[in-house]
Amino acid sequence: MKQHYIPRCYLKRFSNNERSIFTYDKCKSESYNASLMSVCCEDDLYSLSKEYVKSNNEKGHGVINELSIESDHFANTVEPYYAQFLKQLDEIMIEWKTGKEHYRLQFIEKRELALHIVTQYFRLPQIGNYIVDDSIRTERAYIDMMKEFMAKQAGDNEFRNLDIGISCEKAALHANHSFLDGELMMKFADAIAKNIFIFWTSEAPVFYTSDFPIVVSPYVQNVQSLYMGLAQYGGELTFPLSPNLVLSIFDREYFKNKEVLDGSFIQATNKEIRRQNFLRYMYATRHVFSYKNDFSLIKCIYTLEGKHPFLAPNHRTEIVSGLGKY
Repeated sequence: MKQHYIPRCYLKRFSNNERSIFTYDKCKSESYNASLMSVCCEDDLYSLSKEYVKSNNEKGHGVINELSIESDHFANTVEPYYAQFLKQLDEIMIEWKTGKEHYRLQFIEKRELALHIVTQYFRLPQIGNYIVDDSIRTERAYIDMMKEFMAKQAGDNEFRNLDIGISCEKAALHANHSFLDGELMMKFADAIAKNIFIFWTSEAPVFYTSDFPIVVSPYVQNVQSLYMGLAQYGGELTFPLSPNLVLSIFDREYFKNKEVLDGSFIQATNKEIRRQNFLRYMYATRHVFSYKNDFSLIKCIYTLEGKHPFLAPNHRTEIVSGLGKY
C-alpha cells in the first residue's frame, strides 16, 4: 500500500487540477505530468506488522491496527488541521496584498505552524532512517556495555561473545521517536516559533516544491546542529507553502536586523524566487514540482553543469560508549 510522506493536501496546492502535478525527475533528467498518487510516497512506509499489532494489543498498550499511523494519526488527525491552517495563511496573505489588514501571527500561531513543519520534517524517509539508525546503534552500544559488565562481574569472557540480536519494528520506532512523541514535538516547535518568520509572496504561482521541501541554510559554519538544524544559530529554514507563498524562518539571535520584519508578507523579487527554487532543486532527492510546468531554472543549471546536485542534511550522530564508537 502506497503511503505519502508528503501529504496530498499539501501537494494539491501545487497542482492545477488537484489530480496530477508537473514534475521534474532528477534521476531521469526529464519533466512530465505525474499523478498525485504516484509521487512522494513509499510502499507501507507507516504500516505496522501483524505481529507487532498483536503483541501491542495483548500487552494492553492501546488498541491499534496495521494502519493506525497512516489513518488514525495522519489522515484523521494531522492532515485536516494542516490543510485548514494553510488556507488561513492564504487568507492572511491576500489581506496583506490588498492592504486590507497587516495581521502578524502570534506566538501560539507560529508554534502551530512550527508543529506542522516539524511533523513534515520527521515524516521524510531520510529523516526516519536517521532516527531508526541512531536508535539501533544506541541499543547496540547498551547491549555491548551490559555484556562487558556481566563478563567482569562473573569473571567469564563468554559473556562478551553472546550473540544478542536487536529486533526492530521500523515504522513504530520511527513514529515513537519523532512525530508521536508529543514532548519532543513541542520542544522543537517552541524553539522554531521563537525565531523570525518572513513570508515571501508572488502574484504568479512560481515557487517550486519538492520531495524534500524543508531546507535549512547555514549562514555560520561549524555550529552545533540544534533541533536537527531546524533552529540552529545562524540558520534560515525555508519551506514553500504554496506556489505563491514561501516561508523563511531566521534565527532571531543572528538575524537581529530582520526583527522588524517578523510576521511580514513581502513581495519576492525575481532573485528571491530563483533562490528559493534553487534550494528546492538542490535538496530534492528525486522530484521537483512546478505549478506552471516551468523548469527552466533546472534545465539551465543541468545544461551548464552536466549533472544534477543531490544534497542532503547529515544528521547521523556519533554514539560513543566506553567500548568504542558506533
